Amino acid sequence: MRRKQIALLVVRGAAAITLMASTVMLAGCADADLPQLERVLADIRQSPGGQPPSMTVAMPESRDLTYLYSDGRSPFLPPEAIAQGGLNRNEGALAPDQQRTPEPLEQFPLQELRLVGTMQMAGRQVALVASPDGNVTSVKEGNYMGTDYGRIAQVSAQEVRVIERVFTQREGWQERQASLVINTGSAH
Repeated sequence: MRRKQIALLVVRGAAAITLMASTVMLAGCADADLPQLERVLADIRQSPGGQPPSMTVAMPESRDLTYLYSDGRSPFLPPEAIAQGGLNRNEGALAPDQQRTPEPLEQFPLQELRLVGTMQMAGRQVALVASPDGNVTSVKEGNYMGTDYGRIAQVSAQEVRVIERVFTQREGWQERQASLVINTGSAH
């Protein structure tokens, strides 16, 4: 019996402590400036409505500018190249044959072409290349593809290696290596 009385006292004591702690915590939420805030909000609610004030800033009137130096020296060319009249696109040991009839895959950038397969034909490795227009074209070593005069140097089971020719004003015609790979179908 005594245990029941002790347990009842412990429960009542815990409830009293909880009630006091809650009261102290709620008292901390009271703010002395709350009535002032309520007055300000009441004033705002009573003020007439309407459109908020415009926040646009007047922009100054723009005028067209004319670039006066477009016929001048290019800042990207060395002075000696300009003195020589620049580089001619049709000259140089690496200049592509401009008279050659372009092949079908030369109208697409190399990055847009996909290698979809390879096969042996008459003892030669042949690559099957898909173009963005949906056509698949068979190519072999010596054929051209890409917009940078890319000549196919090698066709293997997984890759087509291409040597492209690109023109720069500074160095003239230069060769660069690129390839189409069958597993990713992308140019490297």
